[in-house]
Amino acid sequence: MITDQFTHEVGTFLQDQAARLLTHQGEIASATYQERTGRLTESLNHLPYPKGGRIELTYPIHIRFLDLKKGRGGKRKKRYAPIYNKYVYGYLKSGILRNLNRMIPDIMINAIKDTIE
Repeated sequence: MITDQFTHEVGTFLQDQAARLLTHQGEIASATYQERTGRLTESLNHLPYPKGGRIELTYPIHIRFLDLKKGRGGKRKKRYAPIYNKYVYGYLKSGILRNLNRMIPDIMINAIKDTIE
């Protein structure tokens, strides 16, 4: 029932959303975290690549700790900008789920129409 065209559309949509996510995170990294080693901005410059029905993004492991508002000593960080959780769930999860919920009923209706005629 799910055609190759649908999987291609979903794959390109996933790739576009992931590229938008990396672009946005790259802007945040260059504005807020530029003074560091540069591994973060370098990793955000890589293109996302599809793997089957998935998209793989590679990040340095420390990116999740950048989202913490407080440092090791428990004091609030002077320079803080969310870069990971907010945008990953915003771009990838919410945006993709919303689009799939819109696309799948259309495909089901078209498949049913084709079998009835």
